[in-house]
Amino acid sequence: MTDPDFPIKFSLGLEQLSFDIEGRHFQINKGLSFIQSNSMRHGVLDELAIELMIYVIEEILESVPIQYAQPKSAISTDTLFEQVLSLFFPNQHSIGRIQLESGFNAFLECREYYLAKVTKQGIFSLVYFVFLREMMHHWNVTDIKFESLETAKSF
Repeated sequence: MTDPDFPIKFSLGLEQLSFDIEGRHFQINKGLSFIQSNSMRHGVLDELAIELMIYVIEEILESVPIQYAQPKSAISTDTLFEQVLSLFFPNQHSIGRIQLESGFNAFLECREYYLAKVTKQGIFSLVYFVFLREMMHHWNVTDIKFESLETAKSF
């Protein structure tokens, strides 16, 4: 596992994605809006849209030079991550790979239920969720922790 003192720090914004990996900073000027617009035709989040979303996310993740074999931890202060946690994993501040995969399967099986729980703008929390799953898969991330901005500033 990577040094636990240096987890991947990430931020997934609507217009750009940002990753700090072992002292290196990567910024991608394709954010959640890009992923959503390139996968959801006519604003519909159906099975095909999710498959297209996974493909778009995989392309983005593969553009970042990272060692895939070594297990990693990740951390974020994103409010969208906090929304994902409250939607899929209430009262938790971190998630593991197995837990996330279970939540993702529940999302696929009950997609309409989760769509009804988020507003139109909240669709980005679902795009964010799919991104987390793919990041765990492709970058071998074993756990992701939410850190409040207040806690992050104290370090």
